Amino acid sequence: MRFIFGCGGTGGHIYPALALAKTLSQQKHTCSFIGNATGMEAEIVKRHHYLFHPIRVEKLSRTLHPSLFGFPFHLLSSIINCLKYIRKTKPDAVICTGGFVSGPVAIAAIISRIPLYFHESNSLPGLTIKALAKYSRITFVSWESSQKRLQQAKTQLVPIPLLPRDATDEEADLAALGIDPPQPVILVSGGSQGSLMINRTIDSALDAILQRGWQLIWQTGSASFAEFSSRHKDKEGLYIFPFSPILPLLYEKATLAITRAGAMTIAELEEARLPAILIPLPTAAENHQFYNASEQESKGLAICLQQSKLSPENLILAISLLLKNRQDYLQRLNQLPPNTASADICHIITQDLTPGGPSC
Repeated sequence: MRFIFGCGGTGGHIYPALALAKTLSQQKHTCSFIGNATGMEAEIVKRHHYLFHPIRVEKLSRTLHPSLFGFPFHLLSSIINCLKYIRKTKPDAVICTGGFVSGPVAIAAIISRIPLYFHESNSLPGLTIKALAKYSRITFVSWESSQKRLQQAKTQLVPIPLLPRDATDEEADLAALGIDPPQPVILVSGGSQGSLMINRTIDSALDAILQRGWQLIWQTGSASFAEFSSRHKDKEGLYIFPFSPILPLLYEKATLAITRAGAMTIAELEEARLPAILIPLPTAAENHQFYNASEQESKGLAICLQQSKLSPENLILAISLLLKNRQDYLQRLNQLPPNTASADICHIITQDLTPGGPSC
């Protein structure tokens, strides 16, 4: 079978699509991608050796902004572009993983009467999926709250698909990083670009953290690395770096994490069985990271610390609380079922596309 993926904008939309594409490719299906020509998806998808068809579409501004005037024209031209690509490639199905880039791809699939499937990673569905999920054959969601918000669509609850580790992946050696594993190891990450608010709070709290015997693996992001590494790089019990592709491997070695609350980050934390302090990005679309973090806290898997309440004192208090109750968090994390989302979703889709096959 032939599949087209529509995804882009953030890693939380791109990597689940790549995980599904990898599973389908292993089953001898053909996969290609449509995404923004200037988006991060262009580089990431090509790095994974899939065909990439570029379009140009802009995010719909939620406030009065000059980009609103050009939005309808970019959307229409992108839909026409996608229609041409669909007619050329004749896919058996289109799979979209949310975000504004998915919009024209999904609309083109609907117009072309090509079976459409969605996957929504966040607890609060985005505009594209809220508007178009009712036209999909199945919309896969990773949160019960998403199901409640998409009652007009046919939904199926599954975890977030994760790219499997390759056999060639290296192990994370904490000793080589100057970290002593028997002592508590705190991993701090604000995403690949870093978070200035989180970095500044860690900067202020760092001496108090190290004095307590806690160690820190601190990903600053490239923009802030020079500033904070020059100030702290020689401190014992600290490994500071801008970004590393082995970050998910470091999750497996840490005692707890301090991170943003993107859906992909949460899925990786669950996979590593790592308790976390989640600091939602308040400017995320429709504040979806807050809902992600709140749901994880309600399940007893993490602590939600809103950025408005973020301070060195509150952060240290949250770390102390999590360390004190870490075994309870681990027990609940270890009760989570294995993440087989990628295989499960691909099986459901291929069965649904098989004549006489079930739609769920």
